Amino acid sequence: MKKILFKSLLIISLLSFTSCASLFIDSITSSDATGLAVSETIKSISKATEEITIENEYYIGRSTAAAILKKYPLYTGSPKTTLYLNHICSSIVLNSSSPEIFKGYYVAILDTNEITAMSTPGGHIFVSRGLLNCTTSEDALAAVIAHEIAHIELKHSVGVIKSSRWTDVGTKSVAAIGMLTSDAYDLGLNVSKEDLQSFYAATDNLVGTLVTSGYAKSQEYEADKRALELMNNTGYDANSMIEMLEMIDKTGSASKGGWNETHPKPQDRIYEVKKQLKKMELSASDKSIRQARFEKNKL
Repeated sequence: MKKILFKSLLIISLLSFTSCASLFIDSITSSDATGLAVSETIKSISKATEEITIENEYYIGRSTAAAILKKYPLYTGSPKTTLYLNHICSSIVLNSSSPEIFKGYYVAILDTNEITAMSTPGGHIFVSRGLLNCTTSEDALAAVIAHEIAHIELKHSVGVIKSSRWTDVGTKSVAAIGMLTSDAYDLGLNVSKEDLQSFYAATDNLVGTLVTSGYAKSQEYEADKRALELMNNTGYDANSMIEMLEMIDKTGSASKGGWNETHPKPQDRIYEVKKQLKKMELSASDKSIRQARFEKNKL
């Protein structure tokens, strides 16, 4: 409640500041650091308060995907496996609350031994070769993909973008107010291009979250819970989420990077998943056909 009240007060104060600033912004030359700071504050406030559309999500997601592929090369050694992963993804999203997004969902394989998977708000889903090599069933693969679809459906990455926008607003507003109350040259303040590019800051923050820091524990648990529902709705065995997490616990604990650093400990996730499974009425179909399909299409 305090956070909501604080944000409401912040919006009101910043919008009031914007209205006042706009009255004299034209009297400040474009080369003046004060005018630049105020102008960028107004733009930043506008960005922070506007809704993020599905088109925005796609283009930010595409930029994020490009940054991920700079760190991890794309694996192209098995087109049939890539197609297979996309078929699993399509089956799951058909049973989700967001079966259609701006440009659709796409799964690609990252050429790394790290045990990892990640997704962007634009529907780009990445699964590492290391993770695929450790997985022993289609249902376990479905657990990985369903978890990433859940992050997209629950808009966790959009939350990171919005958070970065508010941080951007706060930084620029403080700088602008400081310049308005003192002589910019006496203060010796400069406004860098990087500070003025909120879109790129949002992308950088999102890449950092996906690759380095990870989402909050609560968001990962929420994604696991939703993934169980998606798997169950599609006919997969939701218990295979535990199989996948036990595999990560066994093989990922000794590896560097990947889910070992960006996700809660597998045993913690297993505990939460088991609690959810007890509440569910499971409806998995026969695994034999899916297992045969897995053996045919695995790396």
